[in-house]
Amino acid sequence: METIATIAKNQLAVTPSVNPNGIRFLTLALPDGWTTLAPLTNKVVTFKGETYTFRGWNSDRNEAFFYQNGNVATFSSR
Repeated sequence: METIATIAKNQLAVTPSVNPNGIRFLTLALPDGWTTLAPLTNKVVTFKGETYTFRGWNSDRNEAFFYQNGNVATFSSR
């Protein structure tokens, strides 16, 4: 039986949800609060092929919210 696990790089545990208006969003638990969140606020999160961008956070519960957003551009360097 294998007994070794590894931590996935560039992956976050999320809780997917849908608000009453039908907008999908992700909730991220942040054990270290803003310290963990600060580097993520300008990032795009991809979940099941959909893109999500930072919308806000609840500092009392240390949770961040990323909403589905179609306003994301992809670029490549030459």
